Amino acid sequence: MKTAHKSALTLATMLIMGSLMTGCVKSLVSNTPGGSHRSSDSYTYISTPFEPLTVTLYDQRDNEPLWTVDVPIGQKVTVRFLSNKSKEGTTRRPDIMQWEMYDQTKRRANLSNTMAVPGADSRLLRVAIRDTVEYPDEKMEDLELEDPNKEWVPVEPRRFRGVPVNNTARTGSYRSGD
Repeated sequence: MKTAHKSALTLATMLIMGSLMTGCVKSLVSNTPGGSHRSSDSYTYISTPFEPLTVTLYDQRDNEPLWTVDVPIGQKVTVRFLSNKSKEGTTRRPDIMQWEMYDQTKRRANLSNTMAVPGADSRLLRVAIRDTVEYPDEKMEDLELEDPNKEWVPVEPRRFRGVPVNNTARTGSYRSGD
């Protein structure tokens, strides 16, 4: 009996650890809304038709907007801050912000855009929902029209449980009004 309890406990522990690790691995390999659930100072925002987002970075010392982006519908933007990484930075803007906008179906993208930003204690990243409902651009597909010279194959007669159904046999109790 003790062996059964030990094996059940071991199995339960493995299942719990496996589910926790799956979430951790997913957050390591994809940019999801709400951040990566670790202290990487990285944030992802997805724009939907009913929540079109505008993301703005402010310098809180003088409330100056440094960067803003209207995230298009069906796109997402990922922003990441790196402390004291700016080679050209000044004492006023010592950190680097990396960012990229890409399709919401992609799990991850290289953050190729950079700019010098204030330190963590002097910046504010504000997300706002735009006032109107927006819809993504519709992609027009080429219409394929049927060929008018196409030979049509006759329809197979209807069957009920494998037996052909005769249309005249389905008259029911209706009579003509003569």
